[in-house]
Amino acid sequence: MSLYLLLHAVAHAESTPIRIQDLERTNDPIASYIVEILRLAIKKSGGDYVIVKSTEAPVPQARQIFDLSQNQGKLDVIWTMTSDEREKQIRAIKIPIDKGFFGWRIPFIHSDNPALLKSATSLTALAKFRAGQGTQWPDTDILRHNGLPVVTGSDEALANMLRAKRFDYFPRPIIAIWNEQKNVEYRHFVIDKTFVLHYPTAFYFFVSPKRTQLAEDLTRGLELAVEDGSFDRTFNKYFADFIRDADIKHRYVFDLKNPLIKEGSLPANPKYWFKP
Repeated sequence: MSLYLLLHAVAHAESTPIRIQDLERTNDPIASYIVEILRLAIKKSGGDYVIVKSTEAPVPQARQIFDLSQNQGKLDVIWTMTSDEREKQIRAIKIPIDKGFFGWRIPFIHSDNPALLKSATSLTALAKFRAGQGTQWPDTDILRHNGLPVVTGSDEALANMLRAKRFDYFPRPIIAIWNEQKNVEYRHFVIDKTFVLHYPTAFYFFVSPKRTQLAEDLTRGLELAVEDGSFDRTFNKYFADFIRDADIKHRYVFDLKNPLIKEGSLPANPKYWFKP
């Protein structure tokens, strides 16, 4: 029996397993935070669940979404940026686990020219430069919808593409960029200080549409964590330094429209959202 199946069997004997992809093994910059928030939601919900991390190779996100929509595959909970289309396929737990912070982006630029974007003090001025983004990323459509040129590539190729100057800047979430800067493939890059891109979005947990009880339990747990302050304490433990270092108040803030979600579809509770 594989280690994964053994863990599954042991967990199932005592609690209901929640199978997740083990992105901590792949150096995902926010994986540890996500897992801690999931544990917090389970604890607050009072549900009898245990997290089981898959030891199998990471599954592409499009496949995760399809499998979850069919209530099959090897994952019970995934986390990703929302869109109207995704919410039609799989069930969103509509408390933004990132406090909407994934919609705040600052860019890497090549260290050869750290003042490259100094003139980008408006969207019109920024449109003279090329952003780099992943081919399948929602951000690609968002930037293009707002008139910003985008060069696309595979996730694995983007660092090399910026190093080769095939595009000018690489917008990354404030929530992740300082962790990414530690990676050896980013050693030729610096973080620009001119502007921040902002668009409305949310990073949600998603489950199969058939997992009604799990969805209700996670929703209840997250709501209770928000109300008692434990959610914000966890968020700040991981990201307060990043917020300070981003120094948003001294940047130009470019508010972008998000064509992937209809107006009013995000939850209104102000406690859910990051405000600079």
